[in-house]
Amino acid sequence: MKIDRFWMIQIVIIISLFALLIGSYLFSFGWFTDKSTNLAATVAPAPVETAEIATPAPAVTPVAASSKPPATCTLAGETLSSDTIRDSLSSSDAVRQASCLEFLQAESLAGDKGAELWLGQAHHQGWGVVKNLEEAASHYRQAASSDELSVQDSAQQWLQQLEQEQAASN
Repeated sequence: MKIDRFWMIQIVIIISLFALLIGSYLFSFGWFTDKSTNLAATVAPAPVETAEIATPAPAVTPVAASSKPPATCTLAGETLSSDTIRDSLSSSDAVRQASCLEFLQAESLAGDKGAELWLGQAHHQGWGVVKNLEEAASHYRQAASSDELSVQDSAQQWLQQLEQEQAASN
């Protein structure tokens, strides 16, 4: 059976379009992304306050700097999600809690209002820090100023719950 040139071109076009469709579908689900990148590495470092010191600070050796793992809210092999943050903050492992709080504070300083919401919940629940409702309310208010509606709504709901708890305890 002889296939005309016209039909051969049509088949090539259809196969190409199908490959593009499948590729865009896989790309949208992150199959072509580098999963080895660490989210904590993208956090801007905290601003350093300068103060007049009579003696110069000792230099940090590269070995000491690389021996401390970056702060994160995930265990090895986990991806960052609400569940992993909640698990890290509510964990009985003090090191894991401290690492997650350090990560969230760095994210907060970088302007992440979602991190502000999590810091508010940490202070509200007493996860890794002393329970402080005023501090929690402060973090909730900062998160409520977010441009992202889901963060804004959650922060307002948590702030409302906090105010109800304070009213009930008085």
